[in-house]
Amino acid sequence: MTIQRTKLTQYRRYRPAVAIARTHARELAEKWELLEVCDSLEMAVSELVTNAVVHGRAAKGSRVTVTYRLDEDRLRAEVRDWASGMPRINRQSARGVYATGGRGLQVVAAITDRWGVIPRVIGKSVWFEFKRNSAPTDAAFDGEAS
Repeated sequence: MTIQRTKLTQYRRYRPAVAIARTHARELAEKWELLEVCDSLEMAVSELVTNAVVHGRAAKGSRVTVTYRLDEDRLRAEVRDWASGMPRINRQSARGVYATGGRGLQVVAAITDRWGVIPRVIGKSVWFEFKRNSAPTDAAFDGEAS
């Protein structure tokens, strides 16, 4: 599998980074002519950067890195942070059906072809993939869910 393109972007761990990352994801999809996944890429990156920025417990001044890899048959994005704790899908929000948060990983699982979590010595990477020129199929999870 030959990587055709790679893009790495770092963001400060603060709330405005979410909107910036979302904009960068859309611009990259348009530049790489991936219009079929443009909206889903923007949403998935937004959800994962939000998780890293809002829920991650990391040292002040730490960063969030988003890496995009495009090859012949897939686009892979990876959001890396240096925060403790592992993300988990919340099957039911403790705040009920009217909760405004807690569903980010459910969204990522629903709109991507595959996703997973890679534990690191410090922090973790949460990744997802889209098959090129296809709509999302049954989402696969390569990690531990509870």
